[in-house]
Amino acid sequence: MRLQSRLVIGFLIATCLTAAVASVVGITMINKSTLDEVQRKVQQDINTAKLVYRHNLERLEYQLQFIALRSPIHDSITSGNLETLEDLRVLIRSGTYQSAGHMALDMLTLVDTNGKVIYRAANPHAKGDVILWDSVVRSCLQERKPKSSAILMPYEVIVAQNPKLAERVKIGILKTEKSVEIREKVLTDGMVLRAAYPIVDKRGRLLGALVGGVLLNRDYSIVDTIKETVYRAERYRGRDMGFATIFLGGVRISTNVMTRDNERAVGTIVSKEVYDQVIGKGKDWVGRAFVVNDWYISSYTPIWDIDNRIIGMLYTGILEAKYRDMMMRTVLIFLGVTAIGMVIAFFVSFRLGQSIIRRIRILNQATVAIASGDLDYQLPPGRSSGFDMLDNAFNNMARSLKDRDDRLQKAFQRITITERLASLGQMAAGVAHEINNPLGGILLYSNLVMEEMKPGNPSRENMEKIIYQTERCKKIVQNLLDFARTPSGDMIPLSINDVIITSLNLVKDQSIFHGIEVKTELAEGLPRVMGDLSRLEEVFLNLFINATDAMSGRGTLTISSRLSSSGLLKISIADTGKGIDKAYLPHIFEPFFTTKDPGQGTGLGLSITYGIIQKHSGFIDVVSEPGRGTTFTITMPPVGDSSPAHAGGSQEGCTIG
Repeated sequence: MRLQSRLVIGFLIATCLTAAVASVVGITMINKSTLDEVQRKVQQDINTAKLVYRHNLERLEYQLQFIALRSPIHDSITSGNLETLEDLRVLIRSGTYQSAGHMALDMLTLVDTNGKVIYRAANPHAKGDVILWDSVVRSCLQERKPKSSAILMPYEVIVAQNPKLAERVKIGILKTEKSVEIREKVLTDGMVLRAAYPIVDKRGRLLGALVGGVLLNRDYSIVDTIKETVYRAERYRGRDMGFATIFLGGVRISTNVMTRDNERAVGTIVSKEVYDQVIGKGKDWVGRAFVVNDWYISSYTPIWDIDNRIIGMLYTGILEAKYRDMMMRTVLIFLGVTAIGMVIAFFVSFRLGQSIIRRIRILNQATVAIASGDLDYQLPPGRSSGFDMLDNAFNNMARSLKDRDDRLQKAFQRITITERLASLGQMAAGVAHEINNPLGGILLYSNLVMEEMKPGNPSRENMEKIIYQTERCKKIVQNLLDFARTPSGDMIPLSINDVIITSLNLVKDQSIFHGIEVKTELAEGLPRVMGDLSRLEEVFLNLFINATDAMSGRGTLTISSRLSSSGLLKISIADTGKGIDKAYLPHIFEPFFTTKDPGQGTGLGLSITYGIIQKHSGFIDVVSEPGRGTTFTITMPPVGDSSPAHAGGSQEGCTIG
């Protein structure tokens, strides 16, 4: 196949694979994001339902407080006259309605401090029994504070409280088998919103408590309030968007979920999974659930009594169909856009394939030029055809090759300099040994001749000059030997910071340092180096004095030490002196080369320093710019690392001698 055909087919396969992966990922993300959004909505709904539920408990407390403060209850308890309490009977509702001004009650009872019933507004003839079995009443009398909670109340107790509640309590439990609802048994317990308010006289003595209650079985006021508050009568395809339910255990006792017969689904039961999670473990359950006749995204939360026992559940659910249809529409739109993108991508890939073929030909020509040795070759402007980034990458590669070639040349020159310095060292050692003995003889005989001269002899001054110059020559010869030989002292582990500080203390009080500001930046915890203490001190003394000479008695000398990322010790001596011209840089470590004025130096200081550091398996480098100072950097291996240290950088230096 032609290259262009392979490119087009390759682009087409890549586009199809990309579209397939994007479709799978996109559909998955749409499903997840939609479901997450619905679950967040349901979680918000259940929180609102909790607020409505708690609001009804608080309203019950406030109503009892209002009754206690506005009715002659105190006088009735102290005087024993119960006729004044007959007006409380109007607060007992006959059905499940709520008045606009207050919540009508199903139960209203007055008890004394021992929990003994004094008066029942819904059943005045039933009195004298003790109702301390009621945790709300018992807690109110013990703590002398208003208390409220939902509680479970048996059928017989509810009827004793209010005989008219008998029909509302009993709920037949329905179980669906093979699409047929079967009534298994009858629920006879009731869930009651219960509140108690303490009755206290003017002197603060507890007289009793006023106890009220509302039976939630078949009372739809709370669930309908939740539905109106959260879902605002919204409908989708003829069905209500959301519902609310109160469960006693796992049985619906108050709900606006409707059956297929358009009746409230009172008596239906919750699934075992939800029951085990909420009633069994006391945890919220949020998820997709089939409720009576459709799928809902549902949320269930436990209802606790005052003794922290779970007695039921509060439920809100939102119809899944709307969000399912919304999700399908989004998926279809996404797939349509993906298909159109595939078609566009095919034509783009075809055109791109042609452009790539043309570009390959141009790059081939450039590659041939580079291979022939023309490292200065650059792709000309105006021929990129939109591939500027590729052209720039190729041109950068060509420049990088040329730069690497230049650096290799410089490295070769550096090796040549090192070899030359080594040869000079060997030659200097040989020359020094050859002339050392004659110089010693000249010095000996000159001293003997001068001893025989009388003090007034006019030739004595000339003889002193001969002795002086001979001693100077011996010192130069000794420096040449120092440059060439290995360290003569013991090689022991040393703290480089201690060596630096000792060397600095030897010279910092001299007059040449009086105008110099010395800064030390020595890193702590550096590993030791293996070295000759006297020779290393000689190195630092030479560098300190050279730096001071370069600054002409005024400037800043900065001395620092650190551990490099490669594990080598780096010591820097930086000055703010006049620097040195680049023309002198290749020669600064050669013997007898100096930039000082005539008579100010021998030119052996840096060459000896170079030899000492090299014999310590180290390397010395320098960076300098005329007018901006000089920085010498010494690199040495720590104890246990005998490999030679190498440092990059150009050979530039300060005024040397």
